[in-house]
Amino acid sequence: MTWALWVSFATISAVNIVTPGPANLNTVRRAIQLGIYQVAPMILGNALGLAVGGAICAAGITSFVMASDLLWSFFQWAGVAYLAWLGARLLIRTETLSLHSQTDASVPACTLFFEAFLLAATNPKALLFYMALFPQILEPERGMASQASILILTYCGLSILSLTTYSALAHAFRSRFMTPARYNRFRQGSGVLLIGFAAKLLMNMR
Repeated sequence: MTWALWVSFATISAVNIVTPGPANLNTVRRAIQLGIYQVAPMILGNALGLAVGGAICAAGITSFVMASDLLWSFFQWAGVAYLAWLGARLLIRTETLSLHSQTDASVPACTLFFEAFLLAATNPKALLFYMALFPQILEPERGMASQASILILTYCGLSILSLTTYSALAHAFRSRFMTPARYNRFRQGSGVLLIGFAAKLLMNMR
């Protein structure tokens, strides 16, 4: 893999990553709710979910899944169902916004980690992105494992940078403009958008 190919992959990945999507939206929501420091487990969970998806694609397992209509349909439905469930939960669940102290937020780090991990790991769009680019960049005559590792680490690193930036901006907005009432409206709007993402994936399945 040449430097030119790596730069092309990093550029395309950055554009894909910074585009608003479920991971960005959910991280921004949590950063507004909890503050920038407590969303670190979410950022790491998202990166691990993306890494698992990349490893699956690199190993060729995804090709097998897509070859089976039943398995691929199950995977797609799992992603849609999780997004819809997360969105519905935002609409009906009451959450506390702490504007002055971070100590009274009651969301465990493991909950935030697995929430982000599942959101990344069950999103078919991430796997399709890997599958679209890996065959164009990976060179069979060279070490496939090392090349794939570089690409996956690049993608995950860019994701961490993007989510950290989103979190910092959300935290700045939170400390200056956010009130509990405004957060509730933002939370409900986030739920509607997540359900919209799920509906879009569902439409693409047909």
